[in-house]
Amino acid sequence: MNAERPWRLKLFAIIVLVLGLVLDLGTKAWFASLLGMDPGSPGPFGEIDLIPGFFALQGTYNPGVTFGLAPGQTGAILLFTSVATLGLFAWLLFTRRASRLLHAALGLILAGALGNLWDRWHWSKVRDFFLIYTGDLAEPSFTWPNFNVADAFIVGGVCMILLDELILAPRKERARAIGGTTAAE
Repeated sequence: MNAERPWRLKLFAIIVLVLGLVLDLGTKAWFASLLGMDPGSPGPFGEIDLIPGFFALQGTYNPGVTFGLAPGQTGAILLFTSVATLGLFAWLLFTRRASRLLHAALGLILAGALGNLWDRWHWSKVRDFFLIYTGDLAEPSFTWPNFNVADAFIVGGVCMILLDELILAPRKERARAIGGTTAAE
């Protein structure tokens, strides 16, 4: 591996971060407008049933964190998210792992964290609009908590890190131990 490659991976991660952040904030602005979401109003906001019985757009504001936990704890959430984001950014900058998957994952997680941090900083809550549900939208038999693109990036990035660390990295180590090489090297 040449000396430039780690910096190319860092640049790749930063490009993923910037594009992800633009996509997140853009979709939040567009869906908030489409669904008539006003941060000063308690709602309810608009709904669009895209796949009846399964998937809809439904405007909500989440004053807490994942699954609506810790509502009204904006200061603590802002502090924790800021510190975690700085820690993830340090991980991105200082990791010596030459894994494209790890760098893409960190870029996605940072994009999601910064997108939700932006919302929380501006409105003390986060704009959510994707809804997975079963039954009738007016009275669903099951609903998954509303989420947004940033949330999907965070979950996807964590899954990518788990894949990289638990499955792909051990395979590379085994291949090195028996004298082989991997295509990613």
